[in-house]
Amino acid sequence: MNMEIRPLAYYAHSSMHQGNQIEVPIPYTIMGFGLPIFISFDDIYEFINLQEISANCILVYMRYLEELCRINGQAEKFVFVSPTLISPVRIDTEDAGMRERADSLVSFLRDAPKERLYLVPHNRGRHWVFGVIDPWEDLVL
Repeated sequence: MNMEIRPLAYYAHSSMHQGNQIEVPIPYTIMGFGLPIFISFDDIYEFINLQEISANCILVYMRYLEELCRINGQAEKFVFVSPTLISPVRIDTEDAGMRERADSLVSFLRDAPKERLYLVPHNRGRHWVFGVIDPWEDLVL
C-alpha cells in the first residue's frame, strides 16, 4: 500500500463505520467554485482496494493535485475541470451523449485564459483518466 494512503486506511478502519462520511472542502481556487465533498467509508474502501471510485474521490484527488502544484509554484499553470461538467447524462444514444459532453466542455473552454492547461477527468466505464487540454494550441493529451 502506498505510504501516503496508509493514514487514510488506518483512519477508515479504526474510526469510521459504514454510513459515516468525511467532509472535504474543495476551495474556490481549484475549479472556480467552492463546495464541500463528502467521502464515505465505502469510497475510502474502494480507493484503498483499487476498485472503481466515485466522482467525489476524483474531486478530492484533484484537490490533492492542486495542493502539490501550489507547493511547487505551478498552480497558475493548471485549471481543474469538474467531472460533473462532462459526466454522462441519461440519453437515448451513446453518440448523443458524447456530443452533449463535448459541447459542454467546448462552452467551458471558449473563454479559457491563455497559457493554462486544463486537466479534465473523464470516466468512460470503470476507469478514470485525466485529459490535458491546451485550448490555445488545439492540443489534447
